[in-house]
Amino acid sequence: MPSLIDIINIVNTILNTPRIGWIQRGVPQAIAESVGDHTLLTSYLALVLCNSARRVDSNIDADKCASMALIHDAHEALIGNVGNNVRSLISDWRDIEVRLFNELQLPEELTKYFHEYRYALSIEGKIVNLSDKLATLIRACMYARVGYDMRELITNYREVVERLLSELTGDVGQVIKNVVRPIFSWCDDRTITNTLGDKPSQ
Repeated sequence: MPSLIDIINIVNTILNTPRIGWIQRGVPQAIAESVGDHTLLTSYLALVLCNSARRVDSNIDADKCASMALIHDAHEALIGNVGNNVRSLISDWRDIEVRLFNELQLPEELTKYFHEYRYALSIEGKIVNLSDKLATLIRACMYARVGYDMRELITNYREVVERLLSELTGDVGQVIKNVVRPIFSWCDDRTITNTLGDKPSQ
């Protein structure tokens, strides 16, 4: 069991670890979203989506969703943020992440939650997985609005979010789709195209 100081160190590390994908796309490190920033946005999204889904399925555990989201990138305190170009070369990347998370020696319940999230083994895990990808799409749209070229990333993550939405079926799936769909309008192709000629904010 880690001490409170250990937890503080984990949080401090992810708050000061920039997400490498933004830097690779020209966002200065000084303003690039950190892993901690991403974790907070993911957590809010997961909480909203899970609470919305609870209206049609009272078995969904919103507290579990929030816990999963808060820890979903905790292992990056050990290895930093690894870009998708590297992850795609490693077939068992999810297994590596699970082993790294285990090294944090967090309470057993949180370790179980991480496993559920990483392999999408529960409805809560699926919602947090969706929230994680949706958070990246939203951030990419924000950067595009101030002039950074995020077209490829936005296209890719929109496709991923669409796929994850299609895997959520029944009333729960419909409720979540209704909540998420406005994001696509907010981040449409015209908005992105119209901002690419602007100079990035420094």
